[in-house]
Amino acid sequence: MEVEYKYDRTKDIECLLTKGKTSYNSSHTTKAYEQLVISKGENPTENDTDQFITEYLLDNSIDTETWRAKFQEEWTRVSSEYQKRAEAIFGVTLPPTITGFLTINQRCPYSIKNNYFYIAVPTASPNRFALHELWHFYTWYGVGENEQERLGKERYNALKESLTVLLNIECSDLLGDGVVDAGYPQHQELRAEIVAFWETNKDIKALWEHFAGR
Repeated sequence: MEVEYKYDRTKDIECLLTKGKTSYNSSHTTKAYEQLVISKGENPTENDTDQFITEYLLDNSIDTETWRAKFQEEWTRVSSEYQKRAEAIFGVTLPPTITGFLTINQRCPYSIKNNYFYIAVPTASPNRFALHELWHFYTWYGVGENEQERLGKERYNALKESLTVLLNIECSDLLGDGVVDAGYPQHQELRAEIVAFWETNKDIKALWEHFAGR
């Protein structure tokens, strides 16, 4: 599996318009979307957003190609080791290529169906985004496929988001110096319980069934 970072203006517009205002896990508006509304007014169009992004990149001296290359270099540094550890835990491999789309939005969704995730630009810790989002892919293919239907969207979402706490145990050296996967406030209790379970039984399927069955 390889991550290929790209900047695509159409995808950036889509991310800002669909995930800038709110999302399933967070009701707050992102900084970029707030600035978009200030600049272009409520209910901005795709054309409004395109113009805003051009202005935003210029005003903040963001060269997307420079950042794309930096993210690619950082991923290459940890790619082999991360995949080795994740595959050992989940027992699966991911599709050959997954795209990481750069976005000015501070909220970064992903699509397992379409093999991509978003990554905020600029960021000093690109591998934190990559490892987190790819952990969701491993979760889906390793233990989660069809589980959303069985558990319901809310429970599945809580489990897959909380499961990224294991990155702090199994991949702490790959996240970056002093970088941790913090998770959402509403999942902190479940994340702590997952850590406690993992300390006694490092079997991802057993862990999943234990918490899914509650």
